[in-house]
Formats: sequence, structure tokens, C-alpha cells
Amino acid sequence: MKKKGSKNGKRLLACLVSLCLLVLILAGLTDLVQRKASDYKYQAFFEEEENIDVLFMGTSHVINGIFPMELWKDYGIASYNFGGHSNAIATSYWVMELAMEYSSPSLVVIDCLSLSSNYKTATGYSSVHVSLDAFPLSLKKAEAVMDLLDDEAMDQAIAEGSVEETEERSPLGLLWDFSVYHSRWSELSKDDFEPAAGVEKGAESRIAVAVPNEIVRVPKSEKLEEDTVAVQYLEKMIADCQERGIDVLLVYLPFPASEGQWKDANRVYEIAEEYGVNYINFLDMNIVDFDTDCYDTASHLNPSGARKVTDYLGEYITEHYDLTDHRAEEAYAGWDEDYESYKDYKVKNMKAQTTLDTYLMLLADKNYDVEVELADQRLFDSSYYSRLFANIGVDTALVTEGVSLLKITAAGQDVAYCSADIDIEGDLRFTVTDRETGEVVDIVDFYLMIDPEAEEPVVQTEGKHG
Repeated sequence: MKKKGSKNGKRLLACLVSLCLLVLILAGLTDLVQRKASDYKYQAFFEEEENIDVLFMGTSHVINGIFPMELWKDYGIASYNFGGHSNAIATSYWVMELAMEYSSPSLVVIDCLSLSSNYKTATGYSSVHVSLDAFPLSLKKAEAVMDLLDDEAMDQAIAEGSVEETEERSPLGLLWDFSVYHSRWSELSKDDFEPAAGVEKGAESRIAVAVPNEIVRVPKSEKLEEDTVAVQYLEKMIADCQERGIDVLLVYLPFPASEGQWKDANRVYEIAEEYGVNYINFLDMNIVDFDTDCYDTASHLNPSGARKVTDYLGEYITEHYDLTDHRAEEAYAGWDEDYESYKDYKVKNMKAQTTLDTYLMLLADKNYDVEVELADQRLFDSSYYSRLFANIGVDTALVTEGVSLLKITAAGQDVAYCSADIDIEGDLRFTVTDRETGEVVDIVDFYLMIDPEAEEPVVQTEGKHG
């Protein structure tokens, strides 16, 4: 006769096995149905075996304005871009706290956009998911979620109807993705089953050229006076880093800022002085050219602008902070491999362009040499295109009637204006070469459509890649 205890033990074991299987199935389903934007952004961070020395925190201005792979190539800085679309500074605080569960940075760079805000999260809740979803469930994540959803200003805005609640702002939705994404079955695609990982270490290249809003300037004496929720969390970020022995660099990245945003930027001088940290106010500098370096009219940088900001930050960080150049270290050899993937990504973006303005914008990259064959010089009657050519080093006043070939080398510092016999199909042809390898990475012919009576004669361009 079998003992009753033995039967109960088997039942208990069967229940435990079934429970484990259920948990594994739910975990797999959660991974499958969740939107992949957060994983795409953070996968390279979680897979990195070596320490990351610099974390960049902030909004989409950071995502689109700072390129870690360029910092690696030029300075040997191992960094990651944790900027989040519309992130409130309170959200950046918690993203930083979660990131430091997995990395021990020497420097945290914080962009101070939206310092006047009293919200703890973005008004668009999907952005909160992108910032948090990829972080595994932990006590720290639970603490972050509970704090971020304790948001009096946001609750009031939703009640008044000034913020649309597209999803219930509940802890469960951020801590267990399946509760939000379980209805995505009809949306699933190949990308859900074979998700891609980003190659920009958290950054995002936004490819367009926009005429900026009117540029205003506000004197340094005019500043935000209120101690907002954003100010409180910025101070918490600085204080926590200093307690851990981590340096902090505050920045306010460049864009066509409004009067109120200038006042926010001016308040940061006071905070930086109080905590004894460095501050770079890019609004008050001429690092970028808004006529060529804006992705949209009001705020974000395109890759031309981002590379200028990134290069300035690379020099500044190297001069002011004691960071190791890891380029010669065997342990960081994977970063060189990642950079090759990043180079391929840049070339892919270049070959996807069929309009001249975006193509010229992408050529503002010191890693390329460029030859331009000119069959039609009326292009230079356009101030818009002339500015974009000037952005890659061309003195358009020297493109006289007899010039049919431009040779642009040394990151635009060396330009030859030549008369040559050319034979091209379109009105101008670009031959782009990788400066390091000498490999031709793209050849493209552009065709101009010209309205001689228009204020800007070149009204349209079409590019065909070889």
C-alpha cells in the first residue's frame, strides 16, 4: 500500500513543475508580444561585458544629438546613450539608477531640457515604456515605477483633459509588459520573432534637413526661479553620483530654443555652481549651424549637427576627466567590431537618400572624402544648397563657371576646385570614399529640376545610386 504522503509529494511536485512551465511560457509570450523599441535601444548595453565609462542621460535631444560610436572611434571612450523620447528629468533619474545596477560609470552627462516641468514622466506614455521596458524586473525597478506614477501634476493634467491618457498609468503595466501587450497578436511581424538590435549604442540618427524656427537669445540674468520637480530630481541625480564618486557634467544641447527654454538653461549655471560640477550651455555657443544641422524646425539635430556636438564633447571630456582610452585594449575589441557595423549602417543610410539636401547633410562626416563632378552649376544659385555645400567645406564663391570637379578631403579642410573633362549622366555626381580604407562606398548621380523664376531656383532633386 502506497503511502498517502508519497502521493501528496508527487502532486506538489507536479504543481511546482506546472507552475514553472506556466511562468516560462508567460515569460516567452511577454518577450514575443511586447514592442521591441526598448529592447532595440538597450540590447547592446545589456550584452556589453566590459564596463561603460560614460552614461548620457536626457531626452530625445540626447538620443539624436550624441553618438557614442563616434566617441569610440575618435577618443576611445566607452559610452552609452540613455536618452529617452520626451523623458522628464525624474524619468532620467530612475533610468540612471537602473543603468547603474549593471555598470559603474566614471562620468554621467545630463542634459537639462525641460527643467521647468513638474511632470515625472512623458505625456506620451509609450515613451515611458521605451525607457523602462527592457530593464528586468527588480526591487529597484518596482521602486522606480511606484515613484514615477506618484505624479500629482500628471494626474491633474489628465483629469483636466490637457494630457490624453492613451493607456492606464498603472504599476502593473510597467512591471509586467504582458498585461499591456497581450493584444498585439494581430500586429506581430518577422521583427517580433527575429528582433534587431541597434548599432548606435542607444543613439538614433534622424535624417532630414529643416529650416529652423526663429532664433531668440535671453541674457544669463533671466532664469527659471521655481524649484520644480525637474530641478529636484536633477539635484538628486547629481547628489547620488557624487556619493558614488562619479563625476557629473551638465549640458544643455543646442536647438532653436524658446524664451522659456533659455531661462531653464540659465538656471543650470546656478545648480552647477552649487554642486561644483561643470556645465556646457550649447545654446550660448556656435557649435552647430541651425540652417544645416536641424532635423525639424524646433528642436532635434540631424547627424551633421550631432557629429559636431559629439566631437566637441569628446574633446571636452578628454581634457576635463580622467578616462581611459580603451582602443588598444584587447578586452574592448568588440567595440571595434561594433564600429564596423555602425559604419555599414551609415553607408546604408547614405545609399537610401534620393534628395540632395539629406545626402549633403550626411556627407558632413570627417570619415569620408568626396569628389563632386558638376555638369550644371545653377545649383549654386540656391542659398539653401550653397549652405549645405559650405557645411562640407566648399567655398561656393570659388565654384566659378570653369569649375567642374570638387575634391573634398581632410574633413572639408582641403578642397580643390578643378577644371576637368567629365562624363556623367546627371547634373552632378558624388563619389564617396572611406578615408581609412580608400574604399569607394557610394556613387550617386543627382538630377536637378529648376524653376528659373523661383526665389530658390533648384526646386527639386532626384538621386540615383550606382
